Amino acid sequence: MQAIEFEAVSENHRIQLPDTAPNGVRMRVLLLWEPSSPSETDLKDLFSSVTEGLTAADLERPRDFGRRDVEWDI
Repeated sequence: MQAIEFEAVSENHRIQLPDTAPNGVRMRVLLLWEPSSPSETDLKDLFSSVTEGLTAADLERPRDFGRRDVEWDI
């Protein structure tokens, strides 16, 4: 896994990826920020506001059934 580090300012709950970020690859994102007011320290309120404008289909979790049934060759 490769990593890049950059700083950005969010606008309308979006950040711009730098041009050096590859296109069309799976990424793992870690958000770190310094709160500018005491109300921004409540993560639940902060993340619940991120869902604004999304549909129920956007928020639906994928169904994971785990492994398939075990098949024995006996």
